[in-house]
Order: sequence, then C-alpha cells, then structure tokens
Amino acid sequence: MQLLSVCSEIRLRWRRHFTAIMGLAVGVCLLLVLNALSGAYKEATRIPLQDVGADISIQRNGDVPEELNGVVFSCSAITIRHDEIEAVRSMSGVRSVAQAVLLWVFQDDKFAMVLGIEPENPLGPGRLKNYMVRGAYLKSGKQQALLDESFARDQGVDVGDKVTVAGRDFSVVGLVAASQAPKMVLAHVYIPLEDAQSLAAESKGVQTVSPFSLQDANVLFLTADQEAIPALSASLRTALGDKAAISTPETFLRKLGTLFALSDRFAAAIGLIVLGVTFLLVLKTVAGSIQERAREIAVLKCLGWTNGNLRKQITAETLAQCLLAAAFGVVLAGIACWVLSFQTLDILIPWEMSPTPHFLPGGGEPVFRTVHLPVGLSLPALGIAFVLALGVGSLVSLFCTGRITKIKPSEVLRHE
Repeated sequence: MQLLSVCSEIRLRWRRHFTAIMGLAVGVCLLLVLNALSGAYKEATRIPLQDVGADISIQRNGDVPEELNGVVFSCSAITIRHDEIEAVRSMSGVRSVAQAVLLWVFQDDKFAMVLGIEPENPLGPGRLKNYMVRGAYLKSGKQQALLDESFARDQGVDVGDKVTVAGRDFSVVGLVAASQAPKMVLAHVYIPLEDAQSLAAESKGVQTVSPFSLQDANVLFLTADQEAIPALSASLRTALGDKAAISTPETFLRKLGTLFALSDRFAAAIGLIVLGVTFLLVLKTVAGSIQERAREIAVLKCLGWTNGNLRKQITAETLAQCLLAAAFGVVLAGIACWVLSFQTLDILIPWEMSPTPHFLPGGGEPVFRTVHLPVGLSLPALGIAFVLALGVGSLVSLFCTGRITKIKPSEVLRHE
C-alpha cells in the first residue's frame, strides 16, 4: 500500500470517484451549514441583551396605573424591592447587577419616558455613554439629564438648557442617539438613579399601585455564568414570583418562532438523513469500483498481494476520497456561511421592555433589533466533519473489502 498507488487510482478513475467525493462533500457542507445556522440563531438572540452588556433582564408585571397623571409606573415595570435585589445579587451564578427605574411622566399635556440609571455602571443603560451625540455624560449626585436627540429637537431643548420632570429642573448635559442605542428600555430622558428613585417614592400615582422606597428599582440587568443561565432563570422566578418578567436569550429565541426554537432538532434529523444518503452513495461507488477492478485485483493476487494487502489498499483509497470530500465540503460550507452572513434577522423586542402608552402616536408599535446573522464555522464543527467523513469511509471499507476474498484469480483470468 503506497500513497502513490492511492493517488494514481483516484486520478485514473476520477469520474467514478468524483461522484462519491462530491456527494459526500455536499453532505458535509449541509451538515456544517445547518450547524452554523443553528448556532447563529442562538447567538443572534443574545445580541439584544448583549447591547446592554447583560445576560438576563428582570422586570415585574403589575396593575395598570389608576390615573395617567404625573409620575407613574408602566404596568410592565413595577417595584422590585431592595431586599429582593440583594437576594438576586447573592444568587449563585450572578456576576454583576445593574439597577434602573423606568417612569412614565405626564405633565402639561405632554408625555416623557424617564429612565433613572447608574452612570458609573457599565452594565445596562450605562452603555449610553457609547451613543453620545453632543455634550457630556451623566454624573451621579448631580441633578443632570441626558436627552434623546429627537426628543430634544421636538421640545426645542439643547445642551445647557433645563428640562422639567415632575416639577424638578434638570440641567441638560448631553444628547444621545436613542435610535442607535440598545432597543431595550429606551427613554426620552435619562437621569441619575437616585433622582428617579426619589421621584417614584414621592409619587402618589406610584405608591397607590406599587409601594416604592428610595432603594428600590423596577428594572434589573444581570451578567451571569453562561452555563448557569437556565437554572438561574428558574431560581429568579421562584424568588420573585410568577409576575416576574425574566428575559434571557431563550426568550428571544422563542419570539423567533417554533421553527428556530427547534433548529437543533431539525439539524440533527437532517444530519442523520444526509449521513445515511452519503454512506449509501460512497458504498455504491466503492463496491462498483471493486467489481470493475476484479481483473486488476486478480493480477495483484498472482503477483503476491494478500487479501490483507488489498484490503489496506482499498481502505486507503476510500479514506482518501472521504478526506478530499471533507475538505471540499468545508470549502463549500465556508462560502455558504459567508453568503448567509449578509442576511439580516429582525428580533422582536417585547413591548414590556420598551413600553410606550398605546394611546400615544406610535405607542404599542413593535420594536425590532435588526442584526446580521453571525454565521461562522467553529473549529469543533470542522473537526467533527472530518471525523464523520473518516467514519463513513471506515464503515464503507468494512462492508466492501470482504468482497476481495471472493475474487479468485483463476476464475477471473480464465474469463478474461
């Protein structure tokens, strides 16, 4: 058995081998692309939370405000108590926590969504720092505000002016491009967390629906150990109750629909079918090749080749075909993934995560985060592709090389 003999055989009978190689290559390509797509959809559903640097967001659903006047809570974001926040912070798997207070403010026949944030916390809305258009960023302990540039333009307000929120004046220190900022928990006005907590605590509209103290919040963002997220999500629901709205990448995957949620199962099922078809194709090719080469095998036996030598030769040729097929399949899959990476996916952001009163213009309209599919080939997937190709080759060799022992030189050469 020599490498030269293997190369010579594939070259001389390239048409027959080409069919098997390309068939298996297409199978490998399909397996890799399905695996990449499955992973891409999962990775895409992480992006809305990754935009705010989080793995999990938490809100709590409650009652609709009795009156839409002054400062109120949206029904999708009512009080999360300080002791509950500390319990969440101490849970196994939680790395860090960011708090926010989301308010609806109705004043002078105008409406504004106000979000209290932790300016120094890079998690959650603190990432607004990356979307500054003009001016400076917020500082804790100062009665300052950031405005969405579109809202500021509509209100005729600019950096250096004052904006009034529930009777309090805030200095406008900067403008942010909310249209480019993370789609989760968008607002018109951003103020330091302690100011928002104070506004909520002093509001009768808040207290009558959802009692709130100065250390409470109504939106939490968490970073967590990736492997702990499913168990952590269940623990959070147990600790915070059935009304807790806990959003994870799995939440967004379900929003994409059943087809995408079951992508792993589809990939596995189709993968098994593809493997079966390619196995049969390679099996037919190798078996036909042995039958076609009966005279050559008979001559080799006359020259002293043993059945063992011939088995090794056929096995080497089959494995070489499968390795070539795997290599071609990887190239085809790489091209397919590159093309698919230009496709976009609209991920629905639930209304609860960016609530606007339905009776206002644009209120209740769906908000989407448009992302390019992060399709790519992983090293483990490439390794598995080559292992599967070699596995197919080994099984085919095992089934086919037994025919070599049935080839009798005297009978074959007599008929030749």
